[in-house]
Amino acid sequence: MNPKQNRSISIYFFVLKTYFQYLVLSKITKRIHSKENFQTKRIQFLKTKGIETKHLFFQLGGVYIKIGQFLSNLFHILPEEYLWELQDLQDKIPPRDFNEINARWEKDFGKSLHQIFDSLDTNSYASASTAQVHIGYYQEKKVAIKTLYPGIEETAKSDLGTISKVIWFVDRFVVKVSGKEVVEQLQSMIHAELDLRTELKNLKILKQLFALEKDFYIPNPVEEFCNRHTLVTEFVEGKKIYELELDLAPTKRSPHLEKLIRAYILMIFEYRFFHADPHPGNLIFMETGELCLIDFGAVQSISEEETQILERILVGAMRKDYHLVSESLVALGAVTGTLSKEELTQIVKYSLEKLNRILADTNHFRNLSFETLKPGEDLRFLKEIQVSLKRLLSSLKLPPNFLSLHRVLALLLGNSSYLDPSRSMIEYAEKPFSQIVLKGSSFKRLWKDEGEEFLTSLFSLPKELNEFLYKWNRGELTNQNQTKTDELRLREIFTFGVLGSLFFFFGMYYAEKFWKEPSIIFYILSGLSFWSLAKSSLSYWKQK
Repeated sequence: MNPKQNRSISIYFFVLKTYFQYLVLSKITKRIHSKENFQTKRIQFLKTKGIETKHLFFQLGGVYIKIGQFLSNLFHILPEEYLWELQDLQDKIPPRDFNEINARWEKDFGKSLHQIFDSLDTNSYASASTAQVHIGYYQEKKVAIKTLYPGIEETAKSDLGTISKVIWFVDRFVVKVSGKEVVEQLQSMIHAELDLRTELKNLKILKQLFALEKDFYIPNPVEEFCNRHTLVTEFVEGKKIYELELDLAPTKRSPHLEKLIRAYILMIFEYRFFHADPHPGNLIFMETGELCLIDFGAVQSISEEETQILERILVGAMRKDYHLVSESLVALGAVTGTLSKEELTQIVKYSLEKLNRILADTNHFRNLSFETLKPGEDLRFLKEIQVSLKRLLSSLKLPPNFLSLHRVLALLLGNSSYLDPSRSMIEYAEKPFSQIVLKGSSFKRLWKDEGEEFLTSLFSLPKELNEFLYKWNRGELTNQNQTKTDELRLREIFTFGVLGSLFFFFGMYYAEKFWKEPSIIFYILSGLSFWSLAKSSLSYWKQK
């Protein structure tokens, strides 16, 4: 049996063994032991499985390391006892022999690493899923030297074949996960990471996009040593997420998390080009206070249309406009015609209301329990509206690029639940979303969608008023005093309408900026203007 077959069989055997062991624990052990003893055995089982998973992924390397990194940050879903054993997968992967790395450099550049770099450390600084980093000096500057593992391209191709079969099996026989789309996007992401020229291009684009942002930093490349297999950049000093000293006081917000969330709202909604791998090993908080992003192999773009649909989904969720959310999901291509619009709207309404209840009732967002999520409620709800779980899952479809967005969201949730377990990530996203998204073109679109409709209805002229203006314009009115009175009353109505609309607009503007005092003042002035408008309109109507 060749090594590639051995790798596949190792994965299949481990998954099946873990599944049956979990069944024994949850169905048998739980019944024959006391609650305290069962909890002890459960924790031991999770720690053991974490260690076994880590060792297996270390042994297999490549793509499996990438999957392990994804799992290791899901603090909002998976048990801490299991996840803490996986943290070494972030940046403590067993390194390859230095001679293997050096051989690739000699083949590409005709010189060894020692001939190019000063004070070269032959011990690996960081070992990733597809590459290894060494530290040295070039022209008296400290640099990070990233090199793809020799032969990683062939190994990754084989591993992707195994993973594709596993996903196909799950999608076909267990639960619908948009298998074809997941496999395509996973393959695209891995292939991009196996060409470091793509990473260099991504780094330069993000560096340009963040050029005017003082809170974020992208390292400078050393382009003469960048090709398909190698990437050299300046070395950035700082601390990674799990090296930070956290102040978990409930009254204090995390400045690190605020920067992280703002960076991703900028990338997704403003730049439409985002770093798709925000696991803790790729986030460095510098002593200057800046957040530095590294490792740009997994970077994705998103179209303007998709961004606008995402905005509508989020705005609809904030306004509790369930029809808007449903329509946007259909426009995004995330839902097929299996579900009717009415069924989809009911599901959206239920999901958002449940999310609001969880956010209101939960004071610790790390490792949410099944008791908090209450999946039984969801099944009962689906039964009430006569939608089977199978039909619901079969109606869901993963749009292009959204595997990357889903992964980003999952990793950000994990980072958020670690950096500040007492607050939801939504609390941290509200302010930058309002400042970055709603105040710009999206704010104008929101005002256009609602404000213009409001103004149209406000200044829709009643039949009598239309007739008066028509006659006045043609000089057919003979009672000059009455005409003058009507003209003054119309000017009064128009003035109060314009003032009320302007005050309301500025109230919304300052509310989006979280400037409460001016916002309240403008809303009060708006209310007074509209009250005067109503009185003038009523008086005019009675007179006519």
